[in-house]
Amino acid sequence: MKDTSYRPMTLLLLGAAVLVATGYSAHVLQAAQPQKIDSKAVSQIAPAAGTTVAPGFAGDFLASYHAQSQYDWKRANEYLERVLLQDPENPELLRRSMILAMGAGDMPIATKRAQQLFEMMPNDPSNALGVMILTVSRIVEGKLPEALAQIEKMPAGDMTDFIRPILRSWILTGQGTFDLTGFNPTTIHLYHGGVMAILLDKKADARELADKIAVTEGISPMEVERVADLYAAIGDRKRALELYKTLVGERTNEALEEKITAVSSEEADLSGLVRPLLIKTTAQGAALAMFDMANILYNDQTDSSTKLFAQMALALDPQLIDARLLLADSLARSGRLEDAIGYFRDIPVTHKAYIPAQRYAADLLAEAGQIEQARDILNNLFIQYNDVESLIRVGDLYRSQENYKDALTWYNKAMSQLGSKVPEDYWHLLYARGMAYERQGEWGKAESDLKAALTYRPDHPYLLNYLGYGWADQGLHLEEALKMIERAVALRPSDGYIADSLGWVHFMMGNYKESIPYLERAVELLPYDPIINDHLGDAYWFVGRKMEAQFQWERAFNYAVEQSLKDKIAVKMDKGPPARSPVREAGRNGNP
Repeated sequence: MKDTSYRPMTLLLLGAAVLVATGYSAHVLQAAQPQKIDSKAVSQIAPAAGTTVAPGFAGDFLASYHAQSQYDWKRANEYLERVLLQDPENPELLRRSMILAMGAGDMPIATKRAQQLFEMMPNDPSNALGVMILTVSRIVEGKLPEALAQIEKMPAGDMTDFIRPILRSWILTGQGTFDLTGFNPTTIHLYHGGVMAILLDKKADARELADKIAVTEGISPMEVERVADLYAAIGDRKRALELYKTLVGERTNEALEEKITAVSSEEADLSGLVRPLLIKTTAQGAALAMFDMANILYNDQTDSSTKLFAQMALALDPQLIDARLLLADSLARSGRLEDAIGYFRDIPVTHKAYIPAQRYAADLLAEAGQIEQARDILNNLFIQYNDVESLIRVGDLYRSQENYKDALTWYNKAMSQLGSKVPEDYWHLLYARGMAYERQGEWGKAESDLKAALTYRPDHPYLLNYLGYGWADQGLHLEEALKMIERAVALRPSDGYIADSLGWVHFMMGNYKESIPYLERAVELLPYDPIINDHLGDAYWFVGRKMEAQFQWERAFNYAVEQSLKDKIAVKMDKGPPARSPVREAGRNGNP
């Protein structure tokens, strides 16, 4: 007589459990996304008839599901391993274990489960993830012919059709063959092709691919930096510098600043700066491909699938810090703050990414509202490594909280470490401190810092805008402010705040009619900003379009949060703005 002791467990699972889907969708891998199951799915995961079931079967399965729902995949798989002891050949349990193990970073278990599934169902079209894990495993082991044979077995699908050509070409690149069969015109495919060409010393091919990316409309700042890296790697420093400079203000960071400095000199060594020159192996290239997929999924808000690809990237290249940072970000977004910070703690103190990673951990703590803990991490970096940048970041933390007094305390502490002249590498301290002084109402000190920062970055669009708007709002140096903001608009034509600044400086000069197109453009770009709507209302009023002015002030009033701004707008809505004459230079600064 067959044992049917599992039947009550099946009913319990039907009432409370959720399974994991493993197919591909048009945009994202749906692995590990909870779905409600039906009785057929339950029968697949329940132990086979005749199996002796331990009392904890249902409890362990439900505990596994609960742990997964809390994004604790390691513990989830530990519970599931107990379930598998009762039914070790259940394909749905094996599939779930494979996914959880991969998401937890346990490559050996994930590979074992993938192999079991492949042997049980070698032609299963739903096992694309398992085939990918096996391919990654072969690359990690250095078995490129086996990896190539494995990837040819990957089932077709929207996402597999995207990632498979890249992995295949990286495997062939490791064998000395440049073959981009299956690539499409997307920037990710083109970029990887360019990096492969550089590794194989095919600079003409790399340039051709870089040129295709460069003329692609609407590419992101990250893609601009990548194509600039390709140009730098093939020795076209001039073109690389042009592209890097377009990112100043939008993607400015230490790495970008370092690249700008390096490509500005023909003698500077770029080998440790630009990624195309850092990738030397198939594993590193495949890791970058997996990171790119993880990044796409992260931007699609699919954190579970992000974890899978980020973990595969780290399995291929444990030193790929970008994957570690993305994984930490995804974990933090899922509420696993301690796990996220743990990824930073694993970075050796001798690694060049250690200090940036600790800063990032502080950022995560700050985002979670733990400002004091974030401050302590950054302050310790200064104490242990004399890292002045960490002092600046403490100031940034307080400035983001609109605590400008404490921000200035830390900015001044950083300034005291740099001596009488601020080095160019720390120009952004002048910018940050200038903003804090302005918000504290100390315009003289703010103006001094902002002007000093401009000597280092004369084409920084947001710096030009901040100083120019500050002058315009006070009626100071209007002609110079106009020129500065016009330069900022040329650099950032789609920035609503800069468009507003250009309109406002025209308004302050009495050029009311000329101000309106810029202010209308600003409202179009930032329709819910109260100050921008208020500015447009003022401009409409002074050209006689008073009904439209009332409409804009009403919008501004509704969007405003600060009571002082609401009160100011309410007066205008009731009585109109006070009469004014154009502000001229002599009117505010005493000069003729």
